[in-house]
Amino acid sequence: MKIAVRKNASLDEQRRYQRQYDRDHSPALRSVFPQLVQLSIELTFVDRTGSAAKELPPSSQSHAFYPPAHAFFRFRCPCADCSGEFDLTASVGQLAASGHGSRSTTARLQCAGIRTRDRAAGTGCPIELNCRIVATSAP
Repeated sequence: MKIAVRKNASLDEQRRYQRQYDRDHSPALRSVFPQLVQLSIELTFVDRTGSAAKELPPSSQSHAFYPPAHAFFRFRCPCADCSGEFDLTASVGQLAASGHGSRSTTARLQCAGIRTRDRAAGTGCPIELNCRIVATSAP
């Protein structure tokens, strides 16, 4: 009988496991922001290098959060081989605390990760996030 040798998880796998653990252990939206009845986050990505002729930018994303959802607002860079993520926690917190009714804000963030193909050169990921966050509170 051959005994299976356990492989050590790569750095990318460790990040993925940690991110999943953080999400699974984050509190519910209703306990962090009890006044919110809905939170919408729209993500649009732009390639800062302007090489749109070579590659299309990643597709836009839309996320809706309701009171039972995890209050976890970190999103991975959409490039599969990138180590970066976008943390919108502070932006969501500021918007949630800003009043009642429906309100929105925008944010622009640069990816701080490095893509696998660019690790040798040390070049950062060229993806920029433009997002719109809409918070709706109970009247």
